[in-house]
Amino acid sequence: MAKSAPTIGARVTRILIWLFGAALVLEEATRFHSPRHDPYERTFWAHMMAPMLFWFALNAAVDAMFRLRAGEPFGPSLIKALEGIGGYLMAGAFAAIVVQPSLLYLIGNGFTEMAGVQFDLNVETVTIALVGFVLYLLARQGQKLQSALDEFV
Repeated sequence: MAKSAPTIGARVTRILIWLFGAALVLEEATRFHSPRHDPYERTFWAHMMAPMLFWFALNAAVDAMFRLRAGEPFGPSLIKALEGIGGYLMAGAFAAIVVQPSLLYLIGNGFTEMAGVQFDLNVETVTIALVGFVLYLLARQGQKLQSALDEFV
């Protein structure tokens, strides 16, 4: 199947996604370099971990959406896109729940003590993790079904 040129809507959506990512980085950078901010500017990348992983999931979702819109059949590229979306959502949720709070605690106390792992559980992040897990499992199931159909035909 010949690859068709992206539509205007696809290009605009892709530009908006990139602008969203740039705005996210700029907002965090502005917040961390303001005169009123605490002296822990080293926490910038710790704060950016989960949002950037969610941004990668959003980018993969837009790619999958355009593939479906172009009429691409359910196959290896869409399975890979679904696995990517699910993986990025789960990684971002893990970063938001475990990695960020633990790193912020370590950086905040100057790496002097770590008495366990810090957690930041909330309904939104757990929901994102579960949606990512479901998408990942759905991609795996789709891969099995596609293999079974290929063997049948």
